[in-house]
Amino acid sequence: MGKNTPPLDHPGKMKYIGVHLFNELRWLLGAATEWSIQDQLKLKIVGYDMQVYCLDSAALHARTLFEFFVGKTTDNYYGCDQFLGAGSVLKSDSYQDWISPLHSYLMHAQDRSCPRSLNTTDGPKDLKEMPVYFAREILRLWREFEEQIGNSSDPTDQELKTLAREKRKDAIEDAQCAVNSPVAQLHAALKLQQLKPVFVFEG
Repeated sequence: MGKNTPPLDHPGKMKYIGVHLFNELRWLLGAATEWSIQDQLKLKIVGYDMQVYCLDSAALHARTLFEFFVGKTTDNYYGCDQFLGAGSVLKSDSYQDWISPLHSYLMHAQDRSCPRSLNTTDGPKDLKEMPVYFAREILRLWREFEEQIGNSSDPTDQELKTLAREKRKDAIEDAQCAVNSPVAQLHAALKLQQLKPVFVFEG
């Protein structure tokens, strides 16, 4: 623990999940959903570079959540060991493959003329094609986080599990608003396309 990461009591953990983690998840899912909408519609309107903005946002929020789920608490940010016990973090083989390109993309103005492909369940993908894959892996980790908290018999941990599940559901429902927005639906209608939810809540 450091001066920026003091130990969290139960109210602190509730706030951290309900406010801070939820904020990261809702904007990740929203950005990934809007990125997918733009990818489907292929509007290519000059000056309306929404897909690029969504990629930036999704990558940033995904990086923050990956650090929480797979990393231990440091002087500067919390890891999920704050909730699961000392040394307990989750594992993501996908993130281990993605971590270097993701961090380089967000933190450094490097030469991007020959980017490395990232491995996905659908084969190698360029970083600019990754928002939905990032979000799906975060949702998998979030569900595992819920399950591990729920393994405890402590009633306060059960309360944390319930809150985490509710916030996952809220974030998915918020992301659906991007699909249902008048702007997205108008462009879809003009192109005779039907937009579908990108993420579906699984209890």
